[in-house]
Amino acid sequence: MRESTLATKVMIAILCLGVAVYLAVYFVRGWEEPLVTTRAYAYTQDVGMEASGILVRDETILPDAGGSYVDHILGEGEKAAAGQAAALLYTDSAALTTRQAIRTLTAEIEQLQYALDDRTQTGDASRLDGQVLDSITALRSLTAQGDLTTLDDCALNLRTMVFKRDFAYGDGSAAGQLSQLIQSKQEQLAQLNASLNQVAQVVYTPAAGVFSGTVDGWEGLINPSRLDGLTAQSLSDLLSQTPAPVSGPVGKLITGSTWYFAALLPGTDTGLQSGKTYSLTFSGDYYGQIPMVLERVSLEGEQTLAIFSCRTHLSDTTLLRVQAVDVVIHHLEGIRIPRKALRVETVEEEQEDGSTRTVNRYKVYTVERSQSWGREVDILYTDENFYLVRPVDPSAAKRLRAGDEVILNSSDIYDGKVVR
Repeated sequence: MRESTLATKVMIAILCLGVAVYLAVYFVRGWEEPLVTTRAYAYTQDVGMEASGILVRDETILPDAGGSYVDHILGEGEKAAAGQAAALLYTDSAALTTRQAIRTLTAEIEQLQYALDDRTQTGDASRLDGQVLDSITALRSLTAQGDLTTLDDCALNLRTMVFKRDFAYGDGSAAGQLSQLIQSKQEQLAQLNASLNQVAQVVYTPAAGVFSGTVDGWEGLINPSRLDGLTAQSLSDLLSQTPAPVSGPVGKLITGSTWYFAALLPGTDTGLQSGKTYSLTFSGDYYGQIPMVLERVSLEGEQTLAIFSCRTHLSDTTLLRVQAVDVVIHHLEGIRIPRKALRVETVEEEQEDGSTRTVNRYKVYTVERSQSWGREVDILYTDENFYLVRPVDPSAAKRLRAGDEVILNSSDIYDGKVVR
């Protein structure tokens, strides 16, 4: 009986010890920081400087509307031939309202006619569903970015896809119903055209160019012929002005195939070279970079005057005038990592004379299978949220690559450590 009691006590003691060890390991692991990783990826960083300046173009102001109601025939940024109708002037607002209704009705008829003509290709309903979703996605992307340059085209395409989808899911009489709807709208259009008889004047373009419905007052203050004598001080004085907007003219015509951007850059050590092409990023009403040739650079006092020229994107920039831009000097290509992924290791480096010095080496630890391995890197660019780096030896077999899983949060890290 005593032996049985002793054996039981020993068994209970072993069991309690096992439970205690298990709980200790559990609590220790609970206090350990979980491994946090992310993916490194290839990235291009634009490096340059900010500048302020003004767009300079050859511009001809179209005649004053004379109190009439203006209906622009040409759209903003639309190319026009010499003698082309640019706008209609109406004697009262009712005629302008009728003209706008005619434009809307004409667009609807075009959409319906397109859906009817293309009905033989609308049998694949799943394809149409995909096109509708693509149109919605494109429209949402534009609105999220604030880019309204192609918003009308995207909205028109979405409406057309919805028309086609509705009739694709309809019955066999859908084509007949669509034809009746087109005929009804054509009759409405004919009635509106018949009632529109109060056109006072047609405004024609005096030359070939690009139309803009906005006259901002800068047209008489700066043009390309004045750029040769422009200095940093005179441009600074010009930018300090606030010309009064002009309300009378119908619009303006931008002539000439080349437009310019006169910019002021802070400092004199800009690194800009005449004749080279630089990318400029504008603010507002246009998204994206425009390549421009640096025609002239002049160092004056604490500022630099730079004159850029461009033969493209004229139709996209008609609404731009005084702008704050980023002038991209060069592009850095490397691997982007979060700031927490970079580690500094201090080592003693032997010199040629036998002495040693303390240097910092930068490493990024990656996870390969279940172990951590450090990859030495050079820092190309520093941002508030990330580093742009490249391997110290780009030809090494074991180097940091885009797509590697990098470790962010482990302080006690070394080569070969089992991390998962």
